[in-house]
Amino acid sequence: MPDYPDISPDELKVFLDEAESLLESLDEHIVRLEQQGPDDELVREIFRVAHTLKGSSGMLGFEEMARLTHSMEDTLDRVRKGTLAVSEAMIDALLMSLDGLRGLKDRIATGADIPVDVDSIIAALVVTAEAGAAPVTQAVSNRTLGSVLAADSAAAARVLAAVAEHRVIRLLRAEFAPDSEWIAVRCLQVMNEIESLGEVLASSPTPAEIDAEAVGTAIEAIVALNADTADEALEATLRAVDDVRAAHVADVDVTALMLAAADAPAVPSVLETPSGKGEAPTSPRGEALQSSVRIEVTQLDAMMNMVGELVIDRTRVAQLTRVLGERFSDDDQVRALSETAQHIEKIVDSLHERMMQARMLPVGLLFSKFPRLVRDLSRSLNKQIRLELEGEDTEIDRSVIEQIKDPLVHLIRNACDHGIETAEAREAAGKPAQSTLRLVARHEQGQIVIALIDDGRGVDAERVRAKAVERGLISPEKAERLTFQECVELIFEPGLSTAAQTTEVSGRGVGMDIVRRDIESLSGHIEVESHPGEGTTFRMRLPLTLATFRGLLVGCGRTTYAIPLTYVRETLRANADEMHMVGGKQVMHLRARDAVLPVIWLDEALGRTERSTELRIPSYVVVVRASDSESERPMAVAVDRLIDQQDIVVKSLGGFLGRTHGVAGASILGDGQVVLILDIPTLIKSSQQDEHAVTEAVLERIA
Repeated sequence: MPDYPDISPDELKVFLDEAESLLESLDEHIVRLEQQGPDDELVREIFRVAHTLKGSSGMLGFEEMARLTHSMEDTLDRVRKGTLAVSEAMIDALLMSLDGLRGLKDRIATGADIPVDVDSIIAALVVTAEAGAAPVTQAVSNRTLGSVLAADSAAAARVLAAVAEHRVIRLLRAEFAPDSEWIAVRCLQVMNEIESLGEVLASSPTPAEIDAEAVGTAIEAIVALNADTADEALEATLRAVDDVRAAHVADVDVTALMLAAADAPAVPSVLETPSGKGEAPTSPRGEALQSSVRIEVTQLDAMMNMVGELVIDRTRVAQLTRVLGERFSDDDQVRALSETAQHIEKIVDSLHERMMQARMLPVGLLFSKFPRLVRDLSRSLNKQIRLELEGEDTEIDRSVIEQIKDPLVHLIRNACDHGIETAEAREAAGKPAQSTLRLVARHEQGQIVIALIDDGRGVDAERVRAKAVERGLISPEKAERLTFQECVELIFEPGLSTAAQTTEVSGRGVGMDIVRRDIESLSGHIEVESHPGEGTTFRMRLPLTLATFRGLLVGCGRTTYAIPLTYVRETLRANADEMHMVGGKQVMHLRARDAVLPVIWLDEALGRTERSTELRIPSYVVVVRASDSESERPMAVAVDRLIDQQDIVVKSLGGFLGRTHGVAGASILGDGQVVLILDIPTLIKSSQQDEHAVTEAVLERIA
């Protein structure tokens, strides 16, 4: 991080963290503004965020950032006042400004010479604002009256009372030069001039907002004049104030006033309290911010690691206490130790739960980045795509959020480029011109499921099959035996792409295999479901956390393994008459359910022994299933022992060991024993080869 003589490292870090949060908020809200249209509350929120960023950057001396946000404020203020319509060109200019702010922030953070032409960006904002500016008469429309009255719930009544008294009512507007550094002061001067002319019934910004410097580049006021003064004289009075570049005066239409009063919310200004002292009321969100503190992610990870060690030691203490209790059941000290151990177990469980909650974040923090991505993709691909988000409040461990961003970006780019058709092609197929892309998150059986659903053309299974043969990924003979679903899943093979040409978005033969690899590295699983002409769904199943999970301990030979309970459907004692060998593969026939399950032995599946072609009878089987998809059948894992259920603390195997087939990680038990965590989705996938043919053969034999 570069050194700034007048800024301490702590101050710089706080600023950069706040700036990143504000920029993400601007990104999300600007795209929403384009989708929803000119919503007053949304415009005020964007203006507030930009104003906050301008204030903090200006306070630390980052003048270019302050100047650029000031120009954004000017544009947003015009939208807020109703003098500038929300248009595609205006949104483009705001997003270009946002990209410029990101470049400036990165320059501040790294000290690198990142080129950002602030003057050109500001010029584009000004040109866009001038081109889209509404006539002056619109500045005194119902919308403007509503924006003035919204700041004070009692203002409408005061104005209507003045009208009833036949007083002369005028709406005054003064616009300031956007490069003025003293707009709040100028607003105060304008207010003083207006008060010399009569009684100010309502204003925007309000006096409290002026004191807080929460101002835009214009001020409006409804005033009851002391005398009938010519409009030209009123305009001249306003223009006499420094930095006022334009002044307008209009009559107040009583009908428009009543409509505006009806639309004005009966709430005080966001910067005014009922006491009128200009202190901001505390919102629920504000209370959350005031009661929270920032903490380094590395510290959070270190604390989680220490809590994991406590969980391991808690289990060890419980084991030792149990052994001592069996040996010395009548000893008072042992009973006291047992009570203490139970209390420690309760405290550690509570601490572990609280720590997990501290690491949880709503997945909406990740989803909020994608509306801008989809907007940019739809523009570059000349397609009409609407992104819908669902389940944004679903919580997931922050470490998982960080690692699924890139896979989701790959999937979204692939859906926009390959999955979704152009507007012309959709209309020719009888579909709406605008396509819908849905990003959905939900909790399911102790996991988080994230689905990306499009209503596009679907996967062309025959074309995928042909490409796989052409690239030598599978033999023509094997390709002929593939089902539709198996053909679709070939898109995850390395180097497979059906794109006719390479584009900037996708089509280089990389991406989907990387997605699968990244998801599986998280002990997750990805599945695809496609319907020709209707669309495609990619569904990711991920653990809620990478730190701990509840697992079933099983033994095979002298080795102990942990199976995440989210995958376990049931455990069974194996019977010899249920075991069969067909085509060199062992299967288990559950007569009560008329179901056939492939059987795998862990020592064989993990490469520890040679695969046997003879029938083996296991002591127990654990029936596992990676998902509830109809295309995926359960599998029976043959084991020697069922040991226990425990909280498993995940430990890294280390990069030097590489990716081990069928193993997702390792853990340490309370007695110091190392156990391997099984990668159930990978084992299931390995067992599914030729599964349908084997199943049919078994059913024919036992029929």
